Amino acid sequence: DYATNYKSSLNEHLLSHTTIKSLKCAQCNYRTNVKCNLRTHQLTHKTVKDFRCTLCGFASQYKSNYNKHLFTHKTTKDLKCAQCDFATHYKTCLIAHFKKHK
Repeated sequence: DYATNYKSSLNEHLLSHTTIKSLKCAQCNYRTNVKCNLRTHQLTHKTVKDFRCTLCGFASQYKSNYNKHLFTHKTTKDLKCAQCDFATHYKTCLIAHFKKHK
């Protein structure tokens, strides 16, 4: 179900389906065919985590992961399905849920 408007993105995605993974992380056994995935993975070895939750101590070097984590402390789920009682914090989850009603 992958879709993109860019040929380069499609080519990179297709590489993820090949069995020979030619790019290897120098710090662990992780392997991939996609340079961007390797760069993202290498950040997991970064020791400084710039985003720290003041409520529980969760830490991440990724702002997006930190922002997602903050929702775990929220008690109300603001996004609700109009067709059933499903509710979520995440727009992407709500969109995926809507597809189940079609």
